[in-house]
Amino acid sequence: MKKNILTALFALGLFGYSAQAQVVYKYERYVKDYKWKVGASYNMMDFNFDHSNVPEGASMISGGAPVKVMLGYEFLPNLSFEADYSMNEMEPGNSMNAEIVNEKIKIASLNGAFAYSLGGLFNIPVADPYIKASLGHLRLNQTDLTTAGIGGGINFWIADIPATKSSRYHHDKLYRRFGINVEAMGRHNISTDGQGAHAQYSAGVFYTF
Repeated sequence: MKKNILTALFALGLFGYSAQAQVVYKYERYVKDYKWKVGASYNMMDFNFDHSNVPEGASMISGGAPVKVMLGYEFLPNLSFEADYSMNEMEPGNSMNAEIVNEKIKIASLNGAFAYSLGGLFNIPVADPYIKASLGHLRLNQTDLTTAGIGGGINFWIADIPATKSSRYHHDKLYRRFGINVEAMGRHNISTDGQGAHAQYSAGVFYTF
């Protein structure tokens, strides 16, 4: 009898642990349907990513105010439109598209993009990978260029972690609407035959509302 009671208690405890360990999926995150997302991230640019003859000492650049800000809206299930803006600086002696630069270059990038959530499509919990295509404007000092890009990233939703809520009424708490984002984009200059092709890498946080 004692053994049966211990077995039953063990099974009950195991069931309770399993219930707590279950992950949350996209359609279980919130009670409300939040369409908007805003984000801020640290970013770096590599202007030699598509060159094999890179000069010695070339490196990815940040500098200045290396923050990328983003605003997005999900207008169809799993499909969003996003706009982002970032600023960086390249110091003299570094290289851009395999050529040494002799002056400081201030870099500003403004892009509009469509992002499709693979995590939403396949109902993947916690890690939400997505693919992205963009068209944007790149300014190198006083030179204005048009770029087209493709890439992707991963959103990690705090709301997908069961430990962040204790009941249904905590679904939409402020802190649960934050997440972490990492992204990589490759962009090419489509307006001229000159410089401007680059890869941009970023990592930061986002908030949905």
